[in-house]
Amino acid sequence: MLNAATAKTLSHVLAERPGKPLGIVLDVGFTNGLASARALRAAGAPVIVVDHRKGALGFKSHGVTGVLAPDPAVDEDGFIGVLAEIAEATGRPGVLFPTHDAHLVAVSKHAERLQPLALPGSGWNIIEPLMAKIPQIELAQRAGVPVPRSFMPTTRAEAEAAAAEIPYPAIAKPSIGIDFKHAEKVQVILANTPAELVDGYERIAATGDRTIFQEVIPGGDDALWTVGSFSTNGGEAIGTFCGRKLVQRPPIFGTCRVGEARWDDEPVAHANALLQASGFDGITQIEFKRDPRDGSYRLIEINLRSWQWHSLARRCGVDLVGLCYRQACGEHVARAVSGPRHDGRRWVAAVPHLKAGFGGHESLGSILRPLVGIIEEPVLSIRDPKPGAVQVAGLVVGPVKRRLKRR
Repeated sequence: MLNAATAKTLSHVLAERPGKPLGIVLDVGFTNGLASARALRAAGAPVIVVDHRKGALGFKSHGVTGVLAPDPAVDEDGFIGVLAEIAEATGRPGVLFPTHDAHLVAVSKHAERLQPLALPGSGWNIIEPLMAKIPQIELAQRAGVPVPRSFMPTTRAEAEAAAAEIPYPAIAKPSIGIDFKHAEKVQVILANTPAELVDGYERIAATGDRTIFQEVIPGGDDALWTVGSFSTNGGEAIGTFCGRKLVQRPPIFGTCRVGEARWDDEPVAHANALLQASGFDGITQIEFKRDPRDGSYRLIEINLRSWQWHSLARRCGVDLVGLCYRQACGEHVARAVSGPRHDGRRWVAAVPHLKAGFGGHESLGSILRPLVGIIEEPVLSIRDPKPGAVQVAGLVVGPVKRRLKRR
């Protein structure tokens, strides 16, 4: 149940811009959610942010209303219950913006319970199959989009046969992944031998998920390309951003710490083909890896939501969250494309980048180089200073606390 203080706060939200639907961001612990909340504020939305952590970054943002709710990866029914209470308490249309898969799955499955709050775009009938990596591979094959060499074993015997055939290094990854990631705290299992790969099959199977074996495409973090889109009318992209990662932590299979805008027609064409073949409407991030062996862009995954560094797209003129919200309000939205004019513009999550760099004992030059010049930093903001102040304080306070604990 919503507590009295939250209910009172929601009454203030209702008084704000009464002619506008609510913008509700689900999971604001990281830059994805914070950037979504800021984009909604800029689009004129009264903003509610929902998270299971009292210290979530987005709760510190100016002009938002924070609501605590259970983590849907742990308590989906409790999470939906809180959103249903928000819907009942406000009685006002609202547009839901999930920033993680567990939240997307929960609200799309239980859409009827949440009215008049709604996901913009496609419903569960389209989202459900696209949430799994195996249907994504099948979609790519139908659309003529290259994929890494892949095997999808259903028994240990099939896993052993595939492990004997696939080139190494290889990865084992779950088809859906929500339960596996929650249990193992990793997204994939890297294997250098058949025994390690078969062990990965067993660990994924233990969560009840299907397993995919894939070859690891050669190349570093800068070979990973993202096409971010907002699509409507059955997969027609009206907002398109193209860029690539430069630094991930951990490398290759981690979270983006440095990215850049970089336009390339080929991955954009592949992304458009996938959207049209799927018929999906909404915000997507489609990731590819450029294979140096033949120059092809091979599909890595499709995310049916915003991603960690989407604020760079907004800085390049493609405000995906804003486009999505304004269309949900019934406004006309014009096509927006980042294009090559923004090539080289960088996004750097400065505090996590510094923490990872110093923690990994990297050279000072490699740590500081991405911070030189004009960059898009997703947290530090003069207009919205508190999230940045809290994050910077954590850079200092965290090591001090750990040192005192050791003593």
